[in-house]
Amino acid sequence: MGLETADGDRVFLSTLPVGRGERRLALTVVLVSAAIFLTVVPFARFPFAPVLAFIPMYQSALAINDLITAVLLFGQFAFLRSRALLVLASGYLFTGVMAVSHMLTFPGLFSPTGLLGAGPQSTAWLYMFWHGGFPLFVIAYAWLKDPGRELRTRGRPQVAVLGSVGAMLVAVCAFTILATAGQDSLPAIMRGNQYTPAMITVVSSAWGLSLLALVILWWRRPHAVLDLWLMVAMSSWLFDIALAAVLNAGRFDVGFYAGRIYGLLAASFVLIVLLVENGKLYFQLDCQNRSLEQTVRERTERLLQSEKVATMGSLLAGVAHELNNPLAVVTGHAQLLRDTASDPVVGRRAQKIDDAARRCVRIVRNFLALARRRAPERGEVQLNHVVQEAVELLAYELKTGDVGVSLSLAEDLPVLWADGHQFHQVLVNIVANAHQAMRHSGSPRRLTITTGRDRTGQQVRLAIADTGPGIPAEIRAKIFEPFFTTKPPGEGTGLGLSLCRGIVEEHGGTIGVESEPGQGTTFLIRLPVLPRPAGVAAPDAAEAPAPAGPKTILVVDDEPEIAAILVEALERDGYQTETAENGADALRRLERRGYDLVMSDTKMPVMDGMELYRKLERHFPELQRRIIFVTGDVLDAEKQRFLDSTGVPVLTKPFDLSEVRRVVRRRLVATARSSNGAMTAGAGGGRRADAPQGRA
Repeated sequence: MGLETADGDRVFLSTLPVGRGERRLALTVVLVSAAIFLTVVPFARFPFAPVLAFIPMYQSALAINDLITAVLLFGQFAFLRSRALLVLASGYLFTGVMAVSHMLTFPGLFSPTGLLGAGPQSTAWLYMFWHGGFPLFVIAYAWLKDPGRELRTRGRPQVAVLGSVGAMLVAVCAFTILATAGQDSLPAIMRGNQYTPAMITVVSSAWGLSLLALVILWWRRPHAVLDLWLMVAMSSWLFDIALAAVLNAGRFDVGFYAGRIYGLLAASFVLIVLLVENGKLYFQLDCQNRSLEQTVRERTERLLQSEKVATMGSLLAGVAHELNNPLAVVTGHAQLLRDTASDPVVGRRAQKIDDAARRCVRIVRNFLALARRRAPERGEVQLNHVVQEAVELLAYELKTGDVGVSLSLAEDLPVLWADGHQFHQVLVNIVANAHQAMRHSGSPRRLTITTGRDRTGQQVRLAIADTGPGIPAEIRAKIFEPFFTTKPPGEGTGLGLSLCRGIVEEHGGTIGVESEPGQGTTFLIRLPVLPRPAGVAAPDAAEAPAPAGPKTILVVDDEPEIAAILVEALERDGYQTETAENGADALRRLERRGYDLVMSDTKMPVMDGMELYRKLERHFPELQRRIIFVTGDVLDAEKQRFLDSTGVPVLTKPFDLSEVRRVVRRRLVATARSSNGAMTAGAGGGRRADAPQGRA
């Protein structure tokens, strides 16, 4: 069983790095084992009564431990394909099966001389093959283990596991046959239950191999958790051989029994750690699964909220677009009526209609901003004016909520180069949140908005303070995160403050919050004072007299009311006008006569404004510099890219007639200068610059 790290590596006992705590624990186990070993050594030759039942109990526990350890290591091999793990798992399988063979041949246990045709030397030699064989597997594991370039098996791991199992069974059978049928060819190391002098040489070889395995394991670094506890197991293995075959006199003495206890410990250490670590990994896996499920739930909720917001935004944007044309008619007629009214009462009523329509226009633009379907429009912004408009918009809600509003606005604030509509949205959002926070707080309920500038004059400060319940620290750290909200389901999306931060940071500013539970909340916004970008003209910079002589303007729009408003406003300024209901109609008129300027809607039946521009590009290239687009469709990204690529002036519906006059005048002045330059360069020849050249 394994988990994955952040780097994608699987975490197993064989790959998990050793921690300081685990090193201390392992060292403690070794020191305690060594202390007990030294305590038992003087009594190792002390005889005990034979307890034959001890042998099957001990050997069975040993075999079960080793076989379970082998299964767990084979399981890790199946994932990691490490040859080192395959060898170590085979070693534990070898010891487990050898323990069974050793038990079956033990004299006097199941028969006077043991089963499997055993003789007086069989059990002792099986012990030597067993205890000398396992260190060889550990040495091979240590040499094959290399984190940088570890050898891995190819093909299916099941085949390698089955091959190893078969090889270990064959090896155990071979050693068993050699120790039983071939015992006469081996030196005699037992005389009854006592050791012969040859035993010292044989057992010293097994003990030396175990010590060599421990040294190589310690030398081959870095150590994984498995390596650490395998060293602890080899230490116990050394104590086992020393007590049970070197320092004692023979079978059934203190050393015999004590050595086998160390043997059981040697077989148990790695198994215990494997089981404990597997438990930890399962626990971590469960925690990760729970965390993942929580993340999935949160992201699903965020996705649903995002889709809800996107749907709402698209709906609002669509409604806003449909309102643009009728609003353009209302504002246009109100302005025309106001400018021509001889009765002051009529003029005032027209102004009221215009003011109400403009408020609708602001609401439409806020809809578009909420839907993120409206590009930022940077311009000169008076922050105090934005504050007053936002408070005015929410004045009724604040009044009915018994919230007193105090404005402390500095009179010497510099003008900001920013998007006024976006900052209006920021103010409305924060003020609305403050109002909602104070609904359940006691009196007095007060909202204080303060503006000011720093000493250098390079920054403007805006503070919005309320007397609400305040924000706890753990929530305060998350309030600007997208989709985070403390409101009940259905009452908030968690996007408001995130959008506010985005808008402020897009303008190069910062937004922060100061709050303590029971002490109210203050949002502090700092904005840089930026100069007007180079190349951006001031509103009245292009106010110049129109070129001499009457100018003819072609108005192209499929909405008769909007076309009529534009015609009336332009004719009052002395221009001659004609109208076309779509791009195709405009082309037919352009073929018959020339125009000084073309004002075209972008969205029309038969032929829209974009296609008209492309036709002009091919047939009347000089008119590309004499066109102004009028559009109420701000949702089409492709159209926006087209308008940006042309560099043509664009009037957005609903438009201000004073802005229409200003853009027309600028365009005529620019084309007149361009035409005069071309005529001077041509030295008096050719046709008029404003006359069409006919079809190509």
